[in-house]
Amino acid sequence: MKARSKLICEHSIAMAISAIEIYNKPNFANREQIFSILMVCAWESLLKAKLIKDGGNKLSAIYIKDGSGRYKKNRNKENMTVSIDEALQKLSLSESLTSNIKALIRIRDAAIHLTAESAALPYLTYSLGAAALKNYAKLIADWFDIKLSEYNFFILPLGFSYPFKALTLAQVKCEPETIANIITDLETARTGASNDDGYFLVCEIQTSLVSAKKITEDTGFIAKIDPATNGAAIIVNQKVNLIDQYPYSWTAAFERIKSTIPSVKNYHLNELIKTNSIKGNKKYSAYNFRTKEEEQRGPSSTTAVLYNDDFVAFAIKTLKAE
Repeated sequence: MKARSKLICEHSIAMAISAIEIYNKPNFANREQIFSILMVCAWESLLKAKLIKDGGNKLSAIYIKDGSGRYKKNRNKENMTVSIDEALQKLSLSESLTSNIKALIRIRDAAIHLTAESAALPYLTYSLGAAALKNYAKLIADWFDIKLSEYNFFILPLGFSYPFKALTLAQVKCEPETIANIITDLETARTGASNDDGYFLVCEIQTSLVSAKKITEDTGFIAKIDPATNGAAIIVNQKVNLIDQYPYSWTAAFERIKSTIPSVKNYHLNELIKTNSIKGNKKYSAYNFRTKEEEQRGPSSTTAVLYNDDFVAFAIKTLKAE
């Protein structure tokens, strides 16, 4: 039998995937509101799964007690569990991550109790939702060692009816009070938000229309005919900066690992890298060549190496087991 925390974690993933599927449907009414409802449900289940895991895999870890020490009951005579807000408080998560979830909760609440419909809602939901999915994928890997790479774990920003642009103060004033308040509060929170911990409050997007003949490397996209479909389909790949794929230097990766395993030493990490042939393995690292000539010559002992989140997770898991 699976552990209770694992079962609830799987339920959380199912909710998150449902949220993405709804959002990405070509024509679906109230997609943003329903996405927010399902994504908040996914977050609540994930947070509770973590509390249960930390509580010895006992459901009592999320039950609420009354003044006499008895478990409180809901209207269905079942034990009441902590709310998502209480779970966030118990887990003491990143400020950016917590603010992102709370903003989605506010949209969820408006959608459930009346409506969150507004002209700005598509932009607001995408910027919050894209960040939420980044945060969700990172946290579930850190907590449960579950990689979501097998799923298309992203939401699509492409839609000509979406107002994907910065909202002016005048536009915000025209929005329903609930949405206007969320936008105003987010703008205030963004001023002091830091993504140094790997979590995001919002994700911004930029869009532009170009001629199909001009889809070149200059646009950040590379388009080509898919030979497997006899020319019936086009493959579009987006260029991604090396530091976006591999954001950590050796020092930065070591610091993240040490924050989880305080006893780890420099030589532990160096031995792990050498033993597992990490350098040059694109799954975990990439050489950061300074020039094209250096790249053609190949890496040397002085060539810098960058690492990604998968390497950090692999190192933590391996070093913990030793």
